[in-house]
Amino acid sequence: MRSWDWWGKVSRRAFLRLTAAAASTLLLPLKALAQWPERTIFMVVGYAAGGGTDIIMRGISKPMERLLGRPINVTNREGSVAALATDFIWKRPVDGHWWLGTSNYNKFLRVQGLHQTTPWKDWQFYKIASTIAAWAVKPDSPYRTFADVIEAARRRPGQVKVSNSGIGGIWHEATLMVEKFSDVKFQSIPYTGGAPATLAGLRGEVDVVASGVHEQIEHLRAGNLRNLAVFTAEPLAVGGAGSLPPVVSYVSRLKDFAPFGGSLTLGLRRDIDLEILTTIDRHLRQAVSDPEFTQMLDRQVLFKALKTGREADREAAATEAVTAWLFWEQKLETARVNPADLGIPRPEEFERWWPPRGYRPLW
Repeated sequence: MRSWDWWGKVSRRAFLRLTAAAASTLLLPLKALAQWPERTIFMVVGYAAGGGTDIIMRGISKPMERLLGRPINVTNREGSVAALATDFIWKRPVDGHWWLGTSNYNKFLRVQGLHQTTPWKDWQFYKIASTIAAWAVKPDSPYRTFADVIEAARRRPGQVKVSNSGIGGIWHEATLMVEKFSDVKFQSIPYTGGAPATLAGLRGEVDVVASGVHEQIEHLRAGNLRNLAVFTAEPLAVGGAGSLPPVVSYVSRLKDFAPFGGSLTLGLRRDIDLEILTTIDRHLRQAVSDPEFTQMLDRQVLFKALKTGREADREAAATEAVTAWLFWEQKLETARVNPADLGIPRPEEFERWWPPRGYRPLW
């Protein structure tokens, strides 16, 4: 039987050169990883400057810069409940230098036909903080309580103007829940984020501000807005604004959903090198405890709520199930895709469905 006597045909010097070349090739990925991040990281926020997502992403970028040793350039690309920013990041190089700053695991996008990627399958999300929905009015508003707004909507269906951060966004979802459980109809007025939605109330463009308490807090403290309710089951004590009444005092069926608000989430493509994703996870766990960051959370009435890996995957899938079916059953005009066609289970079926076939957690 013939054999290839390669050793006899290769000189020792040539063999050493070949071995060194092979070894350096094998080490290239490790060397590249050891240098990550190699340059500036770009974080693109899907909502307007000054809103909750923007505040959290800019806040967390500071300790992350120190931990990673590279600058993080934060920009805003608002529109279509973060679909524009999502698509932009999705098309960037898969090298760990492009991050998506969004909210709620992008749970709004598939049912509205705004993006085809699946939150728990195509992205690795890192939940950083949570928010609480709140409704407020100008001090001279005729609506003294949340009940007054509901009664007005019953008398004048579709005429009471309520702002939101975008049709199909988190604050619009809160309005849809009030409509569903109170059997009323509002006129929802969309803006490009919670901050513009709040300013709309100050300018008198809407009757009611629907945004996050963190986006209203400075105006509440200054007396420029008056709170009607926060989407909690118990009163919420806020320094400088007093005790804010819970929405369940007016809509008891919202108790099962309270507290209700946004999840402020950082997203990266799931096909990025696992070592990069876990490095971000490790540093993020340190960054959320940074004193400057935690002081900002307290001041803005935001809440640390870190979730990553399989825990974040599960919450991404669960919240998408609730939202997608709410939008579809409420016949939201932008809900263009039947959740069943997307393989999204009904909320009551989620526990039996999760984890779905083929799901692979990264950690």
